[in-house]
Amino acid sequence: MRVGVFCTYENPLANYKACFDSQTRLILHAEKLGFEEAWVAEHHFNPDAASPSILVLLGHLAGVTTRIRLGSAAVLLAFRDPIQVAEDVATIDVLSNGRFDFGVAKGGPFQLQNKHFHVEKAQAREQTLEALELIHRLLVEERVSFSGAYYQAEDVSICPRPLQDPLPTWIATATPAAIEYAANRGFGLMAASPFSLERVVEAAQAYRAACPGGDPRMALARFYFAAPTRKAALDEALPFIRRFAERMRGIFLAQGSGPAANFDPEELLGRSLIGSYDEVVEKILDIDRQVKLGSLLLKPATADDEKAMRCLDDFASIIRPRLAAGGPPPPATLEEFAP
Repeated sequence: MRVGVFCTYENPLANYKACFDSQTRLILHAEKLGFEEAWVAEHHFNPDAASPSILVLLGHLAGVTTRIRLGSAAVLLAFRDPIQVAEDVATIDVLSNGRFDFGVAKGGPFQLQNKHFHVEKAQAREQTLEALELIHRLLVEERVSFSGAYYQAEDVSICPRPLQDPLPTWIATATPAAIEYAANRGFGLMAASPFSLERVVEAAQAYRAACPGGDPRMALARFYFAAPTRKAALDEALPFIRRFAERMRGIFLAQGSGPAANFDPEELLGRSLIGSYDEVVEKILDIDRQVKLGSLLLKPATADDEKAMRCLDDFASIIRPRLAAGGPPPPATLEEFAP
């Protein structure tokens, strides 16, 4: 299981420069600690999650990092020109010296995205998969002609070419048809923090059923904050979780996107890696037993930059060694304290 950070470019101070600088520092710190991956989310028309230009951000990160793999979590393909996306992701792969992981999605249930990008919600998934088909061909074939319901290309050859062949690709989905599509092409699956473990397990099982012997390489994002005691972890993380839930409910209400059941604070807390060090270790081991994770992506559940970096320190120095050992250390016995 690889470990990474999940970057949503939280912007509590409404200061975009400070937000971008803070997220870059966190990623550089994760790289220094030996984390293997950093994934950047794509959000639009949301000042609290300032990452609409996901490929620009990844291009910048490619220039300031040296070892950590960089992923898109995820490019919302229905809102973009697929030929341009193919050129951009190939460029990022070159700039990063082959460290790019390509994650895609259709976009969540946020009406403003579909409205402003002129994409009907009912067609977004089909359009996304068609765009991905074209992009995949552009990345691996020298010359591509393509005729689909939404996109056409005639004798197109992109440059530069990506360094990786094939470019590692993931789809963020829990839809059976999209899971089968991913399995048949060897693409991985992604799941966001609000996804219940039950949905993640079902998606992994559906993938393996569609492609026996296949590996969904599940990249699972989770809110994370660990401390010596559960109370200390909750004192820091719970206000962050509540603010996130309130913000998401407000977006759903303002956009008429329907109920926001996935954003109940208690449900989010139950789906998060928040608690004492031992609790977090047990939760991760349980998830890995059920899903067989490819990557665990940590979203620090704090608005404090320094505490976010310290909680990554704790993961690297306390939690990860316990995971490698198969669980928390056994409780101390009286004999251990005998002279």
